[in-house]
Amino acid sequence: MGIEAKRIVDFLRAGYGAFWIKTQEPDRVQSVLMPMVKDFQRKDGGKYNLSSWDCSTSSNPLEPLNQLSAEEELTVKFLFNFHWFIDKPQVIQKIQNDLPLWASEGKAIVIVAPVVKVPVELQNDFTILNFSLPDEKEILHTISYHIPEGKRGPSENEMARLIGAAKGLTQKELNNVLSLSMVVKGKYDTALINEHKATVIEKTGFVEVIPPKINFSNVVGYEVVKDHARATMHNPKAKGFMVIGPPGCGKTTLMNAIVGESGKIGLKITLGKLFSKFQGETDANVDFVINLIKSIGDCVVLIDEFEKQFAGSSGDGTLDSGTTRRATGRWLEFLQDRPSGVFIVATANSFNGIPPEYLRPGRWDTSPFFIDLPNKKTQDSIFKYYAEKYSIEEKKIPKMEGWSGAEIEACCQIADMHGIPFTSAMRLIKPQSVTMKEQIDALRSWAKDRTINAEEVKDIPVKAGVVALNGKRKIDT
Repeated sequence: MGIEAKRIVDFLRAGYGAFWIKTQEPDRVQSVLMPMVKDFQRKDGGKYNLSSWDCSTSSNPLEPLNQLSAEEELTVKFLFNFHWFIDKPQVIQKIQNDLPLWASEGKAIVIVAPVVKVPVELQNDFTILNFSLPDEKEILHTISYHIPEGKRGPSENEMARLIGAAKGLTQKELNNVLSLSMVVKGKYDTALINEHKATVIEKTGFVEVIPPKINFSNVVGYEVVKDHARATMHNPKAKGFMVIGPPGCGKTTLMNAIVGESGKIGLKITLGKLFSKFQGETDANVDFVINLIKSIGDCVVLIDEFEKQFAGSSGDGTLDSGTTRRATGRWLEFLQDRPSGVFIVATANSFNGIPPEYLRPGRWDTSPFFIDLPNKKTQDSIFKYYAEKYSIEEKKIPKMEGWSGAEIEACCQIADMHGIPFTSAMRLIKPQSVTMKEQIDALRSWAKDRTINAEEVKDIPVKAGVVALNGKRKIDT
């Protein structure tokens, strides 16, 4: 699990000798973190001496390690892109041999790289640090610095919106998009920054940005869920909720509609994308995504098919050295202590595989909502919606007992493609209420006393939404 990089001084004082900072911003490490370490004065009166190395200085990766061992006490050496050399046997052995000496003299190496690839031999020696993206203070300074001479700066409200849009961008990305905004728009434009941020986030390969294409007007039924979402999605205390139900009932559509209804940026998380074959990198990827969400702040996080993504989270970890359990456990912590403004919506097709601790209130604002196959009233509304969309003409609404919204849409599409009546196309569809009868019955039985019906809830008021080493160490005691 990663630790905030600003705590590096505490670890240095305690005699830690090896750190790894995963970041795409080595320049900010030099301009923000290194001066902080250099300016810090220990209780024993000492101050840290800093030096740095990259492969343009020397092609011999043993050289900076030899230099550190020969330098004076309290020296911290930053090694940039050293992940290219860390797996060499001579380098591994050198670090293992000299770590006790470094610890005794208050020395340390800090590897700064875009990935974490700590060799298994050094797993217990390195402390992984998270270098967070620019905070509000840094963003404000950057925006103010880039205002062209003679131009009026943003108002207080405009500045607040700009800072919100800029969260989640690196310093370089922020500089670029601010310049682009001024060139294209003649001012700082929040929409352009959000558009750029979406591209940047998706470039990581870990997170999909969901555009606000639909809202609740595109979702038929499930008024209880929609009312609850409207009442809470802008409340800073809100955490979000989970919906469970058979496939094809509109859970994913509802989830995407929440993004459009909220006006927030939507981030879809697929846990499988975070897993890596390299030791320690899965943990680092999970921390990266969680820190990205925290840095963005005001957003909707979407986790589809929750039961599949968190399968194995309750196991003993023997099959994958505990990687799945650690990764999902980190998400469990995040669900409990997510920052203000982060609204998480999850869907599940089944209760199988979801540990009880992932379902209880506290992780979410409510118990799970249960979205069943639509009742007749909702079916009729769904049919009218898709019949108009696909230009289907029927004298009366057909009987569709047990049909889901997805099946009604599919049947309308078949009727449109074949040029036949809807009732004729129905023979080409076998609804899940027939093909998955046993699973759906089991899900309904499980959900009966454990979930909240998405269509009707009695005596629950819905309020209006609120917008809103061995040997001694040189330690500093």
